[in-house]
Amino acid sequence: MSEQKLEIFNVLNFLDNGYELDDILNEGNFGTFPSAQDCIKHLVDEGYLEGDFEVSGVGNEELTAEEVSKKYTVAQLKDILRENNLKVSGKKQELVERVLTVLNTNDAESDEEISADLDLTDKAKEFLKENEWMDLYMFALVAFRFEDYETYMKNSSEDNVQTALNFCDEIISRALISNQFLVFIDALSAKAHVYAYDKDYESFLEYDLQRFILGLNPIMMDPQTYATYEVINYANVINLKNVVEQVNIGSLKKRFDRIWNKSNIKSTTVPKKACYKILQKAMSGADIEELNFDLRQKYFDKKFGI
Repeated sequence: MSEQKLEIFNVLNFLDNGYELDDILNEGNFGTFPSAQDCIKHLVDEGYLEGDFEVSGVGNEELTAEEVSKKYTVAQLKDILRENNLKVSGKKQELVERVLTVLNTNDAESDEEISADLDLTDKAKEFLKENEWMDLYMFALVAFRFEDYETYMKNSSEDNVQTALNFCDEIISRALISNQFLVFIDALSAKAHVYAYDKDYESFLEYDLQRFILGLNPIMMDPQTYATYEVINYANVINLKNVVEQVNIGSLKKRFDRIWNKSNIKSTTVPKKACYKILQKAMSGADIEELNFDLRQKYFDKKFGI
């Protein structure tokens, strides 16, 4: 299963880069495994990890309805249900049954503890080497289906970075042909991050700045897409701000003017001068939600709203 393969890569890659196992278990996404512990057990069983491994606390007896009824008053039962966003109406026995599910689930999660002193095996290191392209996928391309990119990667004769750039270009081309604007700007952002992964921050800035400009000047937008459209993307602004602060790029205004011209905007929604002022406000820490609200009211609703 491709998704599981990616999860395995992430765990092994984090371990290989010096992260503690506890941190990986707490932060990781283990959607194809019943639990994080099951993922680690799988890696041990499959020969990717070796050493001491033990899961404790499994198999504790579950609370019974009688025990819960004796321990908690109706008011306490309702408090527990409210904390878990569950229905609080009904007779005590009904409340007990709902709380019982919550308590036994929480106990199962909290009681399971993993004790491990594990190292990567040669098999794991070979797996990481063969699939190092997954690291780039996680960094830049997670907006797109892993299975699609895995197939594309297998059929490419280019190196990892060039393959990712070609993949983004193909998505951009298809999105323009099919008028899928959200896919188009996601691909622009992805391409910027591929360059960032390759430490080419000049190119990163070009594409992420273009993503900002075109976000305020959509080349196509139907009312249905606009209903949930985020004009200014918070992550886009943070990325731009970080690069501008850390890399000597010269005049941001000159860079903005050049990217604006390169974007070849046919139908302006937010004029160039206003667009640059909004960029400055966003990068200086203005509230993005407020900026988005103002932009919708002043420029977007009449043009794209229903």
